[in-house]
Amino acid sequence: MIPGTVSLTPFFVICGLVCLFWLLVHCFMASRLDTFKLVILLLFIVFLTAGGDVMLGSLTGSDAVSHLVILISAPAIIPLSCIYFAHLSTPFHSKPEHFFWVVIPIALFTAALLITLLKGVPETDLLLEKIYSGYHLGLDKTLEGLDRVYYILTVVVFRGLMALETVIMLVYCGILIKRHHLKPSNWWGFLFKGRKISVLQVQMTLSLFILAGFSVKVFLHVPFYRLHPVVTLWVVAIISLLLFFFGMFALFGTKEFITEEEVGSALRYNFSRENKALVTEEMVLDMLDDLSGDSLTHVISRISMNKDALSDPFSVRRAGAPSLSAALFGNAKNWDEGSLVTRFQHLMQDEELFLQPGLTLGDVALRLDSNKTYISKMVNQTYGVGFPELLNIMRVDYAELYIRKNKNASQEEIAKASGFLSASSFNSTFKRITGYTPKVWASRKA
Repeated sequence: MIPGTVSLTPFFVICGLVCLFWLLVHCFMASRLDTFKLVILLLFIVFLTAGGDVMLGSLTGSDAVSHLVILISAPAIIPLSCIYFAHLSTPFHSKPEHFFWVVIPIALFTAALLITLLKGVPETDLLLEKIYSGYHLGLDKTLEGLDRVYYILTVVVFRGLMALETVIMLVYCGILIKRHHLKPSNWWGFLFKGRKISVLQVQMTLSLFILAGFSVKVFLHVPFYRLHPVVTLWVVAIISLLLFFFGMFALFGTKEFITEEEVGSALRYNFSRENKALVTEEMVLDMLDDLSGDSLTHVISRISMNKDALSDPFSVRRAGAPSLSAALFGNAKNWDEGSLVTRFQHLMQDEELFLQPGLTLGDVALRLDSNKTYISKMVNQTYGVGFPELLNIMRVDYAELYIRKNKNASQEEIAKASGFLSASSFNSTFKRITGYTPKVWASRKA
């Protein structure tokens, strides 16, 4: 054994135990999440990298075993993290080619295992002791044969691979930050002002700090830990804390935004994008037995107040609201600046993109750096109507204003100004939404 390895076991085992804790929690309480399988795999790999190597090395009495564990687990963390971020960013379906990167850690592990078997475990332990005790850039020149190959593969190539993966992850995170308009100030609003924050932003931030902690563990050799136990303890404590929060926020699955109040009840979000409606319905039904008659009446009243306009948006117009689109946008929650909903509303209301004839969902997705499926689901969940209907409602509302300002305008002119492709489609859509033809509507408002 390398001097100091056993004494480090109680420290790094803490990181592994945190991963095991959240792994069990997710297995028993979060199996319906979109990200369940990916998070389980990620937590297991992190467990091996954070403390599993030290555990196995201590149990077997061999640093060669510990080294093999690190070789196959550490290079897997960053690619898995990037795939996890992709799941949080947009609806994402893993494909076999997304896991082609596993060839690299498997190749390193296989090569190291073969050399270990050829040399023998005791001899490999002695080689590792020599490597760690005399670690410097020119060490490979003093080694010969299999020793030199082992050093180059498991130290030089391994650390180079980790550095390259780190750069790739930083670039990918930068792309996601730009695409989703994530800002450091969002953390301040989340922690101190009760505002929403993107789950993607939370998990990316935690992952980057965890990666920094792992870099200290992977890149510094064992004698450093032995000579600086206080630094080691601090590194372990910080990694363990970050891993704890990572596992907790992973319970939100692919939920886009969360508030500080929701953090304490993360387990209730055990559903995926596809089964959300069914699971939430089951949750509500399960809680009915705990509600008294007065409580149930109050809850139903609140649901009615919040949902009536969205379930029957045309009732807003019948009730005398200024415009149907204003009611729909007004009923949407107040989202953080930079969120997808806020950017969508800015695009449609402030930039008046709905006036563009032939506007498609793909055009909007392109402007928002997202995809059509995600935008479609967001519109349905936020406004209670589909994108084409929301587009028609906004165009009809604009047509009403145009008619008031231009009383002598023809139907063709109104249709063109409002974003309709033809006067006939404008006439039929206007009548369906308002209940009147444009001419009758204009005469009633005269």
